Amino acid sequence: MKSMKRRMSATLNRSLALVLVIGLSACEASSSSSSTPTPSSGTSTSSASPTLPEPRALAQYWAADTAIGFRLYREFVRLVPDPDPITAALTELFKNKPKDSDYSSLWPTGTKVNNVVISGTSATIDLTIGKMNVGSEGEALAIAQLVWTATAADPVIKQILLTVDGKQVESIAGHVDATKPFTRGPAYQVLAPVWIISPEEGAQRSAHGFKLSGLASTFEANVAWKVFQNGNLIRQGSTLASEAAPAWAPWSVVIDGLPPGIYRFAAMEFSAKDGSLVAQDTKNITLTAQ
Repeated sequence: MKSMKRRMSATLNRSLALVLVIGLSACEASSSSSSTPTPSSGTSTSSASPTLPEPRALAQYWAADTAIGFRLYREFVRLVPDPDPITAALTELFKNKPKDSDYSSLWPTGTKVNNVVISGTSATIDLTIGKMNVGSEGEALAIAQLVWTATAADPVIKQILLTVDGKQVESIAGHVDATKPFTRGPAYQVLAPVWIISPEEGAQRSAHGFKLSGLASTFEANVAWKVFQNGNLIRQGSTLASEAAPAWAPWSVVIDGLPPGIYRFAAMEFSAKDGSLVAQDTKNITLTAQ
């Protein structure tokens, strides 16, 4: 009987020890996975095929020249945020062109995202960059184009460190210090002072009336607008944003009484000093009888 009890006790002790080992291993694995940043890549390491998230609208920022220098404009594109929204938005930015032909990218052909590593509110984005031949203003705005697109895709991210082919670099194109993380600059210094948000380029609207709307950061909140058809000015007016610069505020105007056809709508800021054009945004829109 005593021998049987000793065997049962030994068996119980071994079982408890095994449970403790398994428990500790599980805790260590959990701790490791939660504390170590992991890079995103286009290749899945899982043997099973996970269900992809639903497509969603991601913002992309594009450059255009204005009287006050290059500034950024925004478009939205529907993408599956895979393997993460930052990679998806930047990959599309580097690969494709904007809907509005007035916009362009300052990143050269051949630029691609290798991986994105997120730690808290910071992201390290590793790039392969094509031949980049821009001045200091172009380089600064190219970086802003990337930073604003990435932080819009994942609003938790507040600062971004750029690396090239796995290595930290002093500069992306020889002018701007890239050894420290980048953050969004003030909107009034980076973004164009007036945008048309709706309708988007190439959209269709009813000729019976629709709202032209956008965002602006202009002197005394003034936003001028014009309507062109076949290059001819057929209507113009002005409206006010809800706040003046340096605030970034919405504006809108109802357009009606136009027959069906293709029109070019423009929203502009003119200089309060001499009346010259500061910046504009234009959209080609088809009005239908429906």
